[in-house]
Amino acid sequence: MNTYIVTSAPPNPNGDLHLGHISGPFLGADVLSRHLRQRGHEVRYVGYSDEHSCYVPRRAAEIGSTPHETALLFGNRMEETLSLGSMHHDWFTRPLMTPKHTEIVQSFFTRLWEAGKLKVVELPVFHCPRCERYLYEAEVRGECQFCAAPSDGIYCEACGLAQESGALGAAKCTACWETPELTTLQRIVFPLEEYREQLLAYYAKNGGQWRPRLRAYLDTLFENELPLTPISRQADYGIPVPLDGWEGHILDTWFSGICGYLAGTACLTEAQGQPGLWQEQWSDPDTKIVNFLGFDCSFSHAVLWPALLLAHGDYTLPSQVITNEFYRLEGDKFSTSRGHAIWGGEFLHQVNADALRFHLCLTGPEREQGNFAMKELVNSVETILVDGLQRWAQTVFSLLAEDFGSTVPEHDGLTEPLTISLLELPKAIAVSLSANSFSPQRAAGELAATIDRAVKDLPRLNEARGAAGGSEEGQRAYASRLVTHVETLALVSVLAAPLMPGWAHLIAKHLDIPVDVATRMPSWPELADLLLVPAGRQVKTPLPDVFHKLG
Repeated sequence: MNTYIVTSAPPNPNGDLHLGHISGPFLGADVLSRHLRQRGHEVRYVGYSDEHSCYVPRRAAEIGSTPHETALLFGNRMEETLSLGSMHHDWFTRPLMTPKHTEIVQSFFTRLWEAGKLKVVELPVFHCPRCERYLYEAEVRGECQFCAAPSDGIYCEACGLAQESGALGAAKCTACWETPELTTLQRIVFPLEEYREQLLAYYAKNGGQWRPRLRAYLDTLFENELPLTPISRQADYGIPVPLDGWEGHILDTWFSGICGYLAGTACLTEAQGQPGLWQEQWSDPDTKIVNFLGFDCSFSHAVLWPALLLAHGDYTLPSQVITNEFYRLEGDKFSTSRGHAIWGGEFLHQVNADALRFHLCLTGPEREQGNFAMKELVNSVETILVDGLQRWAQTVFSLLAEDFGSTVPEHDGLTEPLTISLLELPKAIAVSLSANSFSPQRAAGELAATIDRAVKDLPRLNEARGAAGGSEEGQRAYASRLVTHVETLALVSVLAAPLMPGWAHLIAKHLDIPVDVATRMPSWPELADLLLVPAGRQVKTPLPDVFHKLG
């Protein structure tokens, strides 16, 4: 058994989470964490709200509020949405209310500064005379210097490349939309190119299992000299640079992001009564660190932060960096500013969380851009979950109640064609949900195929029931087929628990399958012991409706 630290990329608290957000890092990290716990691993799933981001004061100005109030408002909404979707972290840090976060960020910086790992360089920077401020990231909008796509002043969402300081094309101030002037400013920078060989060695060891687009991105990036990376800004909102003479300068959140994961783990272990454990686990080379992120965060998670960890020297690097692509809405990009979005908090008050989770797993943008369409959600809920899974489960429970007094009967052995699921499905799901080949889409597809086979076998189950008559042989043949459905249903509920935790917990309780008190999930089934519901077990009936048609 291993120790895993699982993270999801920090969201900006400048709005609620929409389905595009939910379908990526949050759902993926939650599914993996649940699966790993099922397999007996120790898991710490941590994240944080990017409350020091410059997107927060920009949003605050738009709604006539203060940055702190804005971060609190939308941070609360995001946490509520994640809870409604059953995908909340073990610890989700709110940095403005958590001194430990600032402490670890400044400590990490000071360690690098005192070790001579950072430099001071005069760099070009945009300045808006009208607004009388320097412009960074959310404060300036233009065209990516590499692919010409619309971009803010730091990382391009389209190609994922970092914009050189002051190199954004057709730049405009996002407060007044005037063209800024280009001046220079002393900034603290991290010399990324100095870590080229160490990074290449790291990728050679770990990157073979990373998704193809991320590997291609890294290959392209390393064809040229790695960019000098600014880590400080002159601004009045953020964590201050803890050095004399640098008053009025703050630490860039793209630099401090890795510290958010360290701080989240520190807060979690402290709350569990083991305040020093986080350092032990982050320093242990056997700890498996898995980062979930959108592809547009590839530079920070796969290049800058590993290099910073190498420079620091005390902490282990991620073994897996799992990216996802954009999830579109009815063919167009989700957009908070244009109101082209389905907000998670509102939607999860209308749609069953397990139904949405399953559909997002089935259609999520793992290796290529995906598309959310309401008609497709309606179709998958109705065909796979309502007319499929729910109909199958309720049929099985009803027959147990009507013909065997809600007790699993004695039988002559399991029957085809469903027994193949008992042998092959655990292997397929284990591969699909492992950290190295993680694909909830493939896992959902395997489960959907099993549900479809089970539903198609229901007529044969009814035939066996009708043919049973009063003969002992007929009754045992019917019992064998019914028990095969019971065992297959039990197996599906256990294996589907990371994707549909609420439904899996309900079925497990009805079938009296042991559920872990801490995780509220049944344990992973061993191939040598796949009879999860033995003869003579009393089951709870009837089974209530869980899924409902949306159309």
